[in-house]
Amino acid sequence: MAKDGVVTVYNSSAITDSKKNPFSLKAGLTQMLHGKAILEVTNADQAKIAEEAGTCCLIVLEPLHRDISRMPDPSLIKEIKCTVSIPVMARAHVGHFVEAQILESIRVDYIDESEALALADEENFINKHNFRYPFVCGCQNLGEVLRRIREGAAMIRTQGDLSGFGNIAKTVKNLRTIMGEVRILNNMDEDEVFAFSKKITSPYDLVAQTKLLGTIMIHMCWWRLAAGWRIAWLV
Repeated sequence: MAKDGVVTVYNSSAITDSKKNPFSLKAGLTQMLHGKAILEVTNADQAKIAEEAGTCCLIVLEPLHRDISRMPDPSLIKEIKCTVSIPVMARAHVGHFVEAQILESIRVDYIDESEALALADEENFINKHNFRYPFVCGCQNLGEVLRRIREGAAMIRTQGDLSGFGNIAKTVKNLRTIMGEVRILNNMDEDEVFAFSKKITSPYDLVAQTKLLGTIMIHMCWWRLAAGWRIAWLV
């Protein structure tokens, strides 16, 4: 087991100089994950097997019962990072900036602000611009996508079944919702874009940029797809 599991807890200010890693660099780091598999692990042995199987990134989960959800033990994350050479991702509660600071202090490669751990703050998400490492956030519609991007998310995760039983229907529904709203936006004229940005409560500049690009400006991924044919179907 890795040593030095205790880490320093900081206040709400940034613990790193965000200018060293601008948003463009964070988005570039997520390019490494494009088109590849990300696996969940609960110990170093699973992490080593996953790396040998060819996964591009690992998500560290706390090895507890399903009814208990919390940020992984920092010592477990350190142990897994010492075991593998591929990027490691860990989850923090939505809005819990202290957990994100802890994860950054132990140098995880990606932070997932995850609804799977429930909400620490029902109104406010983490200001992800205050952190050096890229954030992944879950979304169900285009409005949520653009709001998370404004907050600094470098990758968007289509929310799906949170129970862990592999129900793909919600993932498909949310993906179709997001891409359907993008298609609707692409067919709007400039006057309609203003009203649309108000309707989905998203920044106008990001809505206009999405229309200009014809797609979402950062990468998307899907969680809890246990079979390769399901991934191929969504792609």
